Amino acid sequence: MRPEEGVDAILLAAGFSRRFGTVNKLLVPFRGKPLARHTLDLVSSLGSFRRIFFIAAEAAVQVLAAGLPVRVIQNDRPEHGQRESIRLGVSASQGAYYMFFPCDQPLLKADTVRSLLDLRRPGCIVQPASNGIPSTPALFSAAFRDELLFLTPGAHPRDIKHRHPEAVITARIPEGSSLIDIDDPEMLTLLRYSLDIPGQP
Repeated sequence: MRPEEGVDAILLAAGFSRRFGTVNKLLVPFRGKPLARHTLDLVSSLGSFRRIFFIAAEAAVQVLAAGLPVRVIQNDRPEHGQRESIRLGVSASQGAYYMFFPCDQPLLKADTVRSLLDLRRPGCIVQPASNGIPSTPALFSAAFRDELLFLTPGAHPRDIKHRHPEAVITARIPEGSSLIDIDDPEMLTLLRYSLDIPGQP
């Protein structure tokens, strides 16, 4: 996959992490580094993206991108939800495709990301799924640029998928652990100590 082929990565890191209380989960240590840094390192190491945008509200999260080939974009309106981070990322991009990454999937694998990139086609939306359940990261063709830029309050990119089922391409990911996201402290603890996840300390 060549970077000049026009896929921009947009990393979403401005959420409130309410289920973690006063702690921003993206700063919580996991396997020796802050949670969000896993996604930053993975995406930066692939060499598959034209540009990488890291959308964050807190300064403590923004500095996690230090030393990486990433453009940090300040989200001054995180209270508007994920749609504001999506708007900022898409506005900054001139790519033919946008690939959206939440920053709470520390087990995400390079092969999973590459499998999604390999499925892209003009006008497509590519999503991974395990056991029939759609997940992230997700890739959108720039054909959906306006719909992504103008998401209404409470709307989500999955609503675009529902409006355009003919555009959706699903990659079946057999190893579901690659798609696990950490939504609460209990899941963080489970992943830290589970003997079923290869490489766990």
